[in-house]
Amino acid sequence: MPEHDHICVRFAPSPTGYLHLGSARTGLYNYVFARRHGGTFILRIEDTDLTRSTDEAVVQIIDSMKEMGLHWDEGPGAPGPHGPYRQTERGDIYREYVQKLFESGHLYPCFCTPEELDAERAAAQAEGRGWTYSGRCRGLDTAEVARRQAAGEPYTLRVRVPEGRTVFHDILRGEVAFENDTMGDFIVVRSDGSITYNLAVVVDDVTMEISHVIRGDDHISNTPKQVVIYRALGARVPEFLHMPLLFGTDKKKLSKRHGATKLEQLTAEGFLVEVVRNYLCFLSAEFDESMITWSLDDLVAHLDVTKLGTSPSIFDPEKLRWMNGRYLRAMTDEWLGDRLVGYLTRVGFYGDPAGVGEIAAQGAQALAHAVEDAETEHVPPTVPDEEQEALTRAIAPLVHEKLEVLADFIPMAGWFFRPLEFTPEALERLRGTAGAAETLTTAAAGLRDLEEWDVPSVETLVRELPPALSLKPKAVFAALRLGMSGQSVTPGLFESLWALGRDNAVARLGQAAALLG
Repeated sequence: MPEHDHICVRFAPSPTGYLHLGSARTGLYNYVFARRHGGTFILRIEDTDLTRSTDEAVVQIIDSMKEMGLHWDEGPGAPGPHGPYRQTERGDIYREYVQKLFESGHLYPCFCTPEELDAERAAAQAEGRGWTYSGRCRGLDTAEVARRQAAGEPYTLRVRVPEGRTVFHDILRGEVAFENDTMGDFIVVRSDGSITYNLAVVVDDVTMEISHVIRGDDHISNTPKQVVIYRALGARVPEFLHMPLLFGTDKKKLSKRHGATKLEQLTAEGFLVEVVRNYLCFLSAEFDESMITWSLDDLVAHLDVTKLGTSPSIFDPEKLRWMNGRYLRAMTDEWLGDRLVGYLTRVGFYGDPAGVGEIAAQGAQALAHAVEDAETEHVPPTVPDEEQEALTRAIAPLVHEKLEVLADFIPMAGWFFRPLEFTPEALERLRGTAGAAETLTTAAAGLRDLEEWDVPSVETLVRELPPALSLKPKAVFAALRLGMSGQSVTPGLFESLWALGRDNAVARLGQAAALLG
């Protein structure tokens, strides 16, 4: 890799929605590369698409970057010598460079109408060849140009592409060459005066002193045009690294049909941002399980972006889920309690445990969509009261080994936060359990009179019930599990009774006994 006086990279997302996983990976690799080489990391917002770009999306991108820990040296909220950092604020800079290119003869006005260009395309298609602009306006003399401009004819500005080949170096692919006659003289200023992407990005990279452009390989086709502009400006061409794209398990480009494709969707489904971040890093690199819990500093120290492969990276939600579960189980109960409280607050669980539980039962994507709708409408989440938070932290150790994602908490333990309810099927199972009424009544009385309220005391009491009632342990445990929760499957029975608290546990068992008559 050629030496540079100073490494400077940029992440330049378009603010048209939540941060796509492919974009998140691009930002991550740029950050890691900059930190690994002691360079500068710039966040630039490419918002020239005025019909789709929104300020809300800018905020979402910034929040997602911060959530991943990818703090930029320059960019929105971190001014430096290379601002401004939104393309819509850089119009004067673009106009200055357009003037330079025009005066040096590298741009020329094109008065061709849309109808004329359509006719060229149709002729090329009829002849079975690819279309590039014919260059009809390339040789117009100064007087002709002045006359047509004075007459008010609309025109664009095109780059006078030289003959030959455009060659650039890609860190992963080596030398890449394009025949210039395949690109034709391309437009850089539209008839309304707006700047096209290829010119804007080059001017931005030149003025921001970008040394390395790290982006997805879907941009390779843009690169020769950009190199032509760099050379027309007499500017140093940066090093390019075009990463392989993200594909789904069906080997097709990652899209909505593959499920969650945005960072915010995955975190709403209960994936940890640290795990998503690490998984994105490992997609194109060698991986072993010890890397699952790597910190961002570990990634910087060990991940060499220049050693990535060039084959498409396969995004596998099941592998991500497995990694998430491994990460969760490597953390402490206290840490898990903190993350659960934060997650359940975000998804609105504490304000409506039953409603959120019903949505979660429809699947992870339904929950993510509900969260996205609430956040789009700026619905403030309900923070837990003291009792809800304490209960969450008490339950965390009971479910710790079973969670794959944080959302799993809701079907596993949501019943702790709801009034006791029975579906007809659950009540029928309770009625069919041998000695259920006597078990519930006896257990409620015993728990009410228990001297010490701790798990060992609860367990001792419950284990004494089968011989005392002449019932099988399986029947006693089933009755208590259904009686306290309305469910056949819960976290550990003794621990769950304890976590409910004495008064709540006694009340629930009494309520269930009353239903049996």
